[in-house]
Amino acid sequence: MATLAVGIDVGTSSVKAVALKRTGSGYALRSVGQADIRRAEYHPEESPQSLAEAPLRALERISQDSAFSRKPCAFSVSGPRVAPRLFKFPSIPKGEVEQAIRFEAEQIIPFDLAQAALDYVLFDEGMEEGKPVMEGLVVAVHKEEVDKQYVLLKSGGFDPVVLDIDTLALSNAYLETEGVADRETVALINIGARFTNLAILHGPRRVFVRDIASGGDMLSRAISEIYGLDLPQAEKRKREATYTPLDELEGGADAGGGDLGETQPAGGTEGFGDTEGFQPVDEGNEEYVLLDSDETGFTSGGGDTMTGDEEQGFAASGETQNNMTAAQRISANRAVLVDALGDLISEIQDTFKYYINRRIVPRIDKVRLCGGTAKFPDIDEFFASQLGVPAQLWNPFARLDVGGVAGKFPPNFLDELGPLMAIATGLAMRQL
Repeated sequence: MATLAVGIDVGTSSVKAVALKRTGSGYALRSVGQADIRRAEYHPEESPQSLAEAPLRALERISQDSAFSRKPCAFSVSGPRVAPRLFKFPSIPKGEVEQAIRFEAEQIIPFDLAQAALDYVLFDEGMEEGKPVMEGLVVAVHKEEVDKQYVLLKSGGFDPVVLDIDTLALSNAYLETEGVADRETVALINIGARFTNLAILHGPRRVFVRDIASGGDMLSRAISEIYGLDLPQAEKRKREATYTPLDELEGGADAGGGDLGETQPAGGTEGFGDTEGFQPVDEGNEEYVLLDSDETGFTSGGGDTMTGDEEQGFAASGETQNNMTAAQRISANRAVLVDALGDLISEIQDTFKYYINRRIVPRIDKVRLCGGTAKFPDIDEFFASQLGVPAQLWNPFARLDVGGVAGKFPPNFLDELGPLMAIATGLAMRQL
């Protein structure tokens, strides 16, 4: 089996690309690329034609790197036209499995299978009431979605040969870089712009997946509403808070508005796990602030949904940076997160409860966050407190050999970029 080595993740707000080489000890990073996709919400000055062509232009910028151009690659899809479903039936001969799964899929997939690409994976055979049962995951993707992505990638200078879904690529990256113990359950949460990919790994051979229609756009909208900014300004502030250290955020510097692909070389809830020994983020290490002390004179527009402590945190956001304590900054960030991601948290909680109550998994041991929004200050502590499970930012590049390319980038650039690249990394680890 040959390693494809190239993974292309076409998201809502950017294109991410990873090229890997398998080594004796794992994987070495050969190249990485990221290019923003200009969107109507954040670039209203752009013409409709320019916005329609934005994904293609981003792909073309990535394909200028010879590590990606015309190379066989894996790509993935997500969203409402992707239908992953669990199945279970009595154990049958291997020759009858595919027909049985197709029959099962016809009962549980919400669109006509004649218009779908279908694939499945079998888990280890289990026992139920003393009898062997076959369990697995079947995935149907509407062919129009596949065709759209395929044509886009070909037009952008790529050779797409393998189709995956975002959640399974995410799982693949984690299994290949971190691994999961036999009795361990890890929830991977990739927060994209419009969708959040949730994958629950129970041991190394069982995975449960879901796409949730909520993501980083909600955070931008919350900043817009709470601080009286238009969406482009709110998006800019979100990026500044995510990437710019406090002492560099003077005067509203445009730290997050650039295109990395062009500027660089190619309230409490029930607990879901055992949190003994888990310590929240040390507030004294807080390094970032949501907003700087400019002349906008922001006032909170979300008082109905905030506690008294949170209102105090928002009031503090109008103070100078030097006078703000770490606790005040965390409170301001927490209030934005509560307003923006409350629905997402509820969906994740419901998913955890479903699998635990049905005894599909015994518990959730830990949460790993990735995606651009996962780098927002204090979001790991927010998820941990809401879900009752230890949560940390996950950087798949931390387990790769990056020595061959590190010199091409500024210091810490790959550490900053890594959490955005989990899906592309998992795709590059696919085999043909």
